[in-house]
Amino acid sequence: MNIDSAMIEEYGDRLYGAGLARFDHGLLVVAAPDSRDDHAGWDPAAQSVHGGPDSVFVAVQQSASGPVGVVCIEAPADVRQLNLLFDGEIHLSKASLAIYDPNRQLSLQVPVERERNKIKIYGDHSDESTEVIIVLGALPE
Repeated sequence: MNIDSAMIEEYGDRLYGAGLARFDHGLLVVAAPDSRDDHAGWDPAAQSVHGGPDSVFVAVQQSASGPVGVVCIEAPADVRQLNLLFDGEIHLSKASLAIYDPNRQLSLQVPVERERNKIKIYGDHSDESTEVIIVLGALPE
């Protein structure tokens, strides 16, 4: 994934944020900034993604294998080249989303359109992705 001016131009004003980092623990967190989800029942060996009411944990490539590119955009998005890893909802306490790894090698806090969102997460691998696209959209009424 090239996080460059061409990508920014492609997503235009639908781009919330993007980054490229090495993830020591192989964990990407997508959450409300004040999330209290503990994901205690998650077994990363059995499933690569685990969602809670206000956060989603995603297994990604560990730092020894290279960096991971992460992009967050507003729907609609054409991401046919990637695998759908998660399709659900995320409820934020305010219209802001935190995207980070536990060591804060990547740490984005982006304002988003609404507090309740449809969320789809795509990756290039079903177990430990090197490219992740987070797509937020409005929930059906």
